[in-house]
Amino acid sequence: MAGVAEQIKKVRAHIPAHVTLVCVSKFQPVSAIREAYEAGERHFGESRVQELQRKVSQLPANIHWHFIGHLQTNKVRDLLKLRPYLIHSVDSEHLLNAINAEAEKQGFVQDVLLEVHVAKEETKSGFSPSEISNLKSEIINHKYPNTRLLGLMTMATNTEDETEIRRCFNEAHELIGDLPVFSAGMSDDYPIAIECGATMIRIGSTIFGARDYSRKLRAVFFDQDGVLYNSMPYHAASWAWAMTKHGLPYTEMECYRNEGRTSTGVIQEHHQQMFGTDATPELIEAIYQDKSAHFTEMTGGFPGIIPNVDKVLEYLNAHGIQCWVVTGSGQRNLINALNKTFNNVFTGIISSFDVTKGKPDPEPYLKAWEKSGFKKEECMVIENAPLGVRAAKAAGLYTIAVNTGILPDSDLWNEKADEVLPNMQALLDRITAILSV
Repeated sequence: MAGVAEQIKKVRAHIPAHVTLVCVSKFQPVSAIREAYEAGERHFGESRVQELQRKVSQLPANIHWHFIGHLQTNKVRDLLKLRPYLIHSVDSEHLLNAINAEAEKQGFVQDVLLEVHVAKEETKSGFSPSEISNLKSEIINHKYPNTRLLGLMTMATNTEDETEIRRCFNEAHELIGDLPVFSAGMSDDYPIAIECGATMIRIGSTIFGARDYSRKLRAVFFDQDGVLYNSMPYHAASWAWAMTKHGLPYTEMECYRNEGRTSTGVIQEHHQQMFGTDATPELIEAIYQDKSAHFTEMTGGFPGIIPNVDKVLEYLNAHGIQCWVVTGSGQRNLINALNKTFNNVFTGIISSFDVTKGKPDPEPYLKAWEKSGFKKEECMVIENAPLGVRAAKAAGLYTIAVNTGILPDSDLWNEKADEVLPNMQALLDRITAILSV
């Protein structure tokens, strides 16, 4: 399938200027939404409150978020805290009451659409046409002062019969009256919806591609430093100290940006940048020995673990998901301690001793993937470093970056991370959501 931006261009060629395009981004990665955003789109549709919470925290503040899924009353409070641009799926008076009451508590007016049930399917929800007129009057006449009715939403019968699809859209549109918004039409039927008066369409698979709900997560590849061990502050300080000691001034920020490279690779690249020549094997060894000694002196040999990463590993292990370590490190004491520290959850470990090229080359992640025996779409990478993200994406693997260090999130987005999360609790929440789909 063509890229997101190209698909948007194709869709927009068939949409009149007065029709609002809502890109249905539910279950899509943040990276795909960013691509649509960069193509100029600002309206996106989500159907789960927890997923929307995560995406709001990672994406630009000027996005107009539409809630298009079935909304449970016990989720209304959390949804309204996000100030959704528009709720499309108000399908009962009970839900309408809950939205109005919560909006009053939070001190604002929530824009909504009433969902009209005109399809010949009992599985679809909403008000009957006979209920709409009276309820419209009640809302407009301020029975619900913290709820502003903008229009109606409907879904057509799931059929290839265009006559039936038109009947659904026309029947709902006849109820619109003076209201400005008629949300109707999805990827398969939006041209018909526009002909029948839709002013807002909801397009997902045509833009982002069909979501494969059959995919199963079977293996997760974890970087070591900054993902499992809380070691990066000590590595950064030790590298800066040892390199500077040997006449190669180096900052902690540079260490974070070069995280994932082998030690030899770090020293050689910096030496070449400064002097235009290769470092001698003796200098490389001297710097590495000093760096390792300084690290051990600062940490006592063990830096501790990243908060809550043990809970992530326990959860994956309990659900039968393989966990691997893929690291550029050659620090044997930390590598050897991995299984003891994390209760033998790891299926395998790929370190600098197992590869000829370190990150950002994809070799480490390709080796882990090959050894796992799974399809690439069944695997995921957890990284914290830009070069690690680059390596994982070059290997063709879905990559979540957890920013546990001092770099800005933009450093990780720039390497095309699929998602960027702030901590391991957010990762645990995300993995729980992935496994519940």
